[in-house]
Amino acid sequence: MSQRLAGVDRALSVMESLARSGHQGLALGELASELELDKAAVHRILATLKARGFASQDYETGIYCVGPALLRMTDDYFSHDTLRNILHKVALLVSAEANELCHIGVPDGNHVRYVDKIEPELAIRVYSHVGIRNPMWTTALGRALLAVDTASTPDLASRLQLPDDEATHLAQVVGEARSRGYATETEENEKGISCVAVAVERGGVGQAAVSLTVPSERMGSERMDHLGLRLRTILEEQLPPGLKPQSIMNTTSEGNN
Repeated sequence: MSQRLAGVDRALSVMESLARSGHQGLALGELASELELDKAAVHRILATLKARGFASQDYETGIYCVGPALLRMTDDYFSHDTLRNILHKVALLVSAEANELCHIGVPDGNHVRYVDKIEPELAIRVYSHVGIRNPMWTTALGRALLAVDTASTPDLASRLQLPDDEATHLAQVVGEARSRGYATETEENEKGISCVAVAVERGGVGQAAVSLTVPSERMGSERMDHLGLRLRTILEEQLPPGLKPQSIMNTTSEGNN
């Protein structure tokens, strides 16, 4: 069994408690009581964490909260490069199990940028390559991300500036993506090709999406549903803490007007 450094262990315990407390934070006495540590020792730890930016303090109330350095560290860990490496493993599993083409995309304004592509053993002809950008509303990848980042038809219309008929259609498919937990696209982006995608979110913000691209002749509604749910399950099993598949939401009371 590896040895622990007591000072480091206590400092990490303090950081974990602050993180769990969220924006409400904790007072010095509350921290010391929760961790069963001497108040003077906790105060010294907090002073060091504050100096490094890992803790902050409201000087009127004395409450301590997580500092910006810890948040920056989290952002660095979940940067696009790191996220792409995490999702590459997911894409390999998904593509191998379904024997279909798998894409990974990340948001790029109101577009989705393709950052990874896993070919199946039986290759299919699809116009896609790493680096290509497509409008969010035309792809399953983008629709999955929109399902996380927008809440209503007016929200979609305002963000994308689409004609009324396109906005109405998109609101319907994005609403379906919210209620099912995966987005779909059938021959709207490329003739003969259908896609299903699940977004990956952190803190309610879409970070990336993973899709399966399948010839429409072997992508009936039952298989689309199976692949969408299976993709969610694999993401749930493989994603590290802090990331999760897009939430499944009840859209019956959504403000669509």
